[in-house]
Amino acid sequence: MTRGGRGQAETIGLVLLLGITALGVTAIVALAGPALDSAQEATNTQRVEQSLSQLDSRAAVVALGQTDSQSVSLSNSRNGQYRVDPDAGRISVVRLDENGSEVGDPIVNTTMGALLYERGETTVAFQGGGVWRTRGAGSEMLSPPEFNYQGATLTLPVIRVGGEASTFAGAPRARVTTDEVDVSKFPTENRSNPLSGGTVVVRVDSDYYRGWEQFFRERSTGNVTVNESTNQVELELVARGDGGSYTLRETPIELRGLGDDEPIENLAFAMYPDKASSFNDLHWALIADDGGTDRFEVELDGGNPCKGDGPTVLATYEDGGTVHEWQNDTAWTEGQNSSSSFTYECDGADEKTPSLYFDLAGETNLTYQDGTSPLSNDSVGHVVNTYLAEMGPNVDLEVTSKGKNSPPGKSASTDLDASTVDVEYNSSSGRVLTFLHVTENSVNVTLS
Repeated sequence: MTRGGRGQAETIGLVLLLGITALGVTAIVALAGPALDSAQEATNTQRVEQSLSQLDSRAAVVALGQTDSQSVSLSNSRNGQYRVDPDAGRISVVRLDENGSEVGDPIVNTTMGALLYERGETTVAFQGGGVWRTRGAGSEMLSPPEFNYQGATLTLPVIRVGGEASTFAGAPRARVTTDEVDVSKFPTENRSNPLSGGTVVVRVDSDYYRGWEQFFRERSTGNVTVNESTNQVELELVARGDGGSYTLRETPIELRGLGDDEPIENLAFAMYPDKASSFNDLHWALIADDGGTDRFEVELDGGNPCKGDGPTVLATYEDGGTVHEWQNDTAWTEGQNSSSSFTYECDGADEKTPSLYFDLAGETNLTYQDGTSPLSNDSVGHVVNTYLAEMGPNVDLEVTSKGKNSPPGKSASTDLDASTVDVEYNSSSGRVLTFLHVTENSVNVTLS
């Protein structure tokens, strides 16, 4: 090859090399570009989250009345925007009685408002004293709201974001100022602690309801329900039960927030016969229902102890498959001063009309009916306490009195209106609500 030919070949080779290099660079840019954009968007969103979390802590200081104003420089929105929406979301707090009916007016029923960062399908929001993020259909909590449930006490300062609806792109400065703070909603002159009976329901309507659901499940022991069609989540907390005296006609008796360890202090019955029966066909039962598959009952099966026919005491626990039974055929002793948990008195002209007195939290032993007892203590009180605690925290006690005649139910045998039960029990601080403190705290947010 001549010198000119070699020079021409070198030139062509250099051109090809440069072309291949250019194509490679172009391909790299084309392939890496979306990944770089995605990484930049993620980094920007993270910075927005950090700045809104900082706003959250500053706003809490204002909302709780510790200062009149605070300012925060928010991260650059880039291709997104910030928006103040004073009408976003709603929170309500109501009290319900044992029948599920609302007690009085709502404790709180108000909009929460929000400061939002929006970019495509991603939204980061400061709402209700917390910071939340959504991507598409899901949402999660980034910073918890002002909601403290501890030791049977709920402290809920409801934080409302107000101000004029506005939109801002770029890197605005958010100024938080006091509007109205520490307005007590509970307790008030007409509403007081401690709570007793019924429930307290906290209801949140929000685009970030899944994040609120996550928070309620992590930070409370209440019942959480979700309505996806309305973007709503509810937290139901059981108010402390305090027992009391009831006629047997008034069952079911609602035990609420039972503790884990020997919660029943007293479960004492005074039972009188129907005038026509004198307990001759007695078949009485106290049934515990937790709304699930477990069932516990104590039965009295027999007749008139004043005629030598003392009722058999039978306790049965069923957990959906396994059945445990205890029994005592000789539990009854005449005279209420007896140390037995099961006593009777004989009245009437012939002293053959019985009255039964028994305490199902007492110490009289029952005998396990099939092999080795699963309990270390087979006293009636320990058996009752063990299974009511296991079925808790919420249990309904219902009395049935059918009689043994054929067909069953023809003779009730027990005077349910005259017969009574006294109930005393301990509630677990981790399972119930005893003290409620709710305030409303409004702040204005301005972007500039």
